[in-house]
Amino acid sequence: MRNQAATVLIGVLCSVVTYFSAARLYQWAETGQLAMMSRKTFDEPEFISWGDDRIGFVLLFALYLFFLKTGLHGMLVTCRDVWLRGRGWEP
Repeated sequence: MRNQAATVLIGVLCSVVTYFSAARLYQWAETGQLAMMSRKTFDEPEFISWGDDRIGFVLLFALYLFFLKTGLHGMLVTCRDVWLRGRGWEP
């Protein structure tokens, strides 16, 4: 039972990471600016665009793609583990 709870918890965490990464990339597709967290402002995020800082934009874009890929992979592994446990097999 503890293994199943850990599997589901990891799946939920991966889902949250995927959701926020996809939301940031979708916002970029609509506005052309990526939101980045900054220590300067706590109320609202700071934005970066391709024209302002190309290296920072590429690094941030790659980070969001990495989070999206990792979250999707984690969700797939979680679904596979739950399916295998449902069929009576131990992954």
